[in-house]
Amino acid sequence: MNSIDFIQQKVKTAFGQLTTNQQIKVHYSNRWIKIPLKNIVRLQGECNYTYVYTENREYIAARTLKNFEKLLGEDTFLRVHKSHIVNMMFVKGVDIQNNAGELRIEGGGHLEVSRRRLKNVINKLVFFHSS
Repeated sequence: MNSIDFIQQKVKTAFGQLTTNQQIKVHYSNRWIKIPLKNIVRLQGECNYTYVYTENREYIAARTLKNFEKLLGEDTFLRVHKSHIVNMMFVKGVDIQNNAGELRIEGGGHLEVSRRRLKNVINKLVFFHSS
């Protein structure tokens, strides 16, 4: 794949996500609610459930993290650990010590990055925040 094809594919993917995946539905307080993707800070998986964290609230969904990973795509959301996906818009920095990484999240939170994913996470964050 040449660079023009790569760019066209990225634009097509981003446009598709903007038009079709602008929100997700989760069950909350005996009803279904829609959460805009731009409001999601991070997701945390535990067994067959996923906690969806926004700036104001925490939701729980009866779906796996892998299911959400496929739904969200790679342009804004990044798998940083087997249990965590983060919205790159909310990442404020990366702390690295002894080949281990930790993300600083907007609002004062921290999120561990797996050693195996650290290099890829840094590369994607640099690309995301420079474009």
